[in-house]
Amino acid sequence: MDGEKLDRAKYILAMYDIRGKQEFIYKSSKIKEIAGASYIIRDCFKDCLYPAAKEGQSKGIFSYKENGEEDFTPEDFERHLREGYIGEVIYDGGGNFFVLYKDIESYRQVNRRFYRKLLEKTYSLQVLTSYIDEIHFDNYRNDQKELYREHRKREQAESTLYPVNTLPIVQTDYRTSLPLARLQRIGKREEKVSYESKKKYEKYEKIDKTQSEERQIKGSKLLDEMITEKGEESLLAVVYIDGNNMGAQVERCLEGKKTYEECIKALRKFSAEIQKHYIEDRIHDVDCLLDKKPEEKKGRRFVVYAGDEVTFICNARDAYALAKEYLEKLAEGSPEGEPRTSCAGIAIFHSHAPFPEAYRIAEECCESGKQLMKKGEMRYASLMDFHYCQGAFGVSLEEIRREEGTEESSRPWFAKYMERQGKEENTGLIKGNYISCESAERMAEMLSRIGRGNIKTLAFSARKNPADFRTELERIKAHQREKGLDFSLGGILDEEMQQKLIYDIALVYDLWFDPEKQKEDLREQRTEQAET
Repeated sequence: MDGEKLDRAKYILAMYDIRGKQEFIYKSSKIKEIAGASYIIRDCFKDCLYPAAKEGQSKGIFSYKENGEEDFTPEDFERHLREGYIGEVIYDGGGNFFVLYKDIESYRQVNRRFYRKLLEKTYSLQVLTSYIDEIHFDNYRNDQKELYREHRKREQAESTLYPVNTLPIVQTDYRTSLPLARLQRIGKREEKVSYESKKKYEKYEKIDKTQSEERQIKGSKLLDEMITEKGEESLLAVVYIDGNNMGAQVERCLEGKKTYEECIKALRKFSAEIQKHYIEDRIHDVDCLLDKKPEEKKGRRFVVYAGDEVTFICNARDAYALAKEYLEKLAEGSPEGEPRTSCAGIAIFHSHAPFPEAYRIAEECCESGKQLMKKGEMRYASLMDFHYCQGAFGVSLEEIRREEGTEESSRPWFAKYMERQGKEENTGLIKGNYISCESAERMAEMLSRIGRGNIKTLAFSARKNPADFRTELERIKAHQREKGLDFSLGGILDEEMQQKLIYDIALVYDLWFDPEKQKEDLREQRTEQAET
């Protein structure tokens, strides 16, 4: 191909978009199947698109990540074409995958083979692709806008049909309604699973067998390895964390840039920084915090970890500290004048409860933080919300709280808040209306002085009405020997906010704010078991 004359007018800029990621990952409550689905999405293009491109008489698609190239120039791209490639990945990050092809025919041929491989290797993963022609190397920003516009048109016409439906005589998976087509060893026995589930297990086993999963990501393979005491306290938590204002961050990295050379170099660098600061460094921080904890059951399992999104499972007792550590260290590692922030959602659940439902609640808790940011017109804030799942699966978080009468609560709490770039504000009470983690911890310390019995009765009265709460609060103060109890935290909380915050803390007091009681409970449980 060295002597082939290249025609820039034929170049095609294509975008690939994996659809329904969460649905594909969280169809199952089996941790190995969930992890396998996550790996399939992570390696989708490596396993399906690159091989599809190589099946023709070419070297396939050039990958800048595999070849360690940060820069992009039209001349380098054309050199790659002369070397035998039919296209080049120009950007892979933040859920976006862009490929520059030499012509429309190469794009179409690759896609025919790609979708066939996608069906064989994943069965139901949906990938939508769009393209534009008439590339302008001097104006990437405009080409990107045109591609997004074309992609939105394709989204509206997208088909959501599964590859095959079932017949009445076919056994089906009760969760997905897919036909049971394969046998899979799960634990000590073989079970019938769908073709899709089989592929997820196979991907997990391949990663596990070849030890190709990053060492720092590896963790507990079984949920029971993370609970405090089987049969006594089988509480776990799923923590879902998602970055804020990522679109704005991308725009900032492209400010003052226009050409393909400038924009693509900036995007590639930005993607690498996000992976480092939101994933790699934060996982290290989480593990360092766990290493300091004396409890035996302190494992974790990262399920999703890509771009600015992280989902992990841990012992319920560790969830608050780990989420807060992540959010605080993320802000500390921000570049000058550009705070990095995320929102976290925590769902506490029993290990035998359906994990997909717990994940959904955690995601909705995270979204409540983002909604508060929007409501308060805040740009630089990291918040967390939590929910103790005690039934009502299949119901939205909003509906659960409406039924409980807790839709007006003190949550979400602020882990970090900066009114302006690089300047952290007083974390006592944010904007005079919102609770910080610091205030929640101060209230928990105040409650620790009145005894667990009083905490429960105070929380019960807080659930009823302001008059009952006020009466119970005065009773507790009158009977306490210790003077100086101040549930207003120095006057920053009015009575209504005290009532909301005390109730919210009481929900998780034993898990997160009373470590001495936690250790005492464990000692008592083990003594009782030894005696029996």
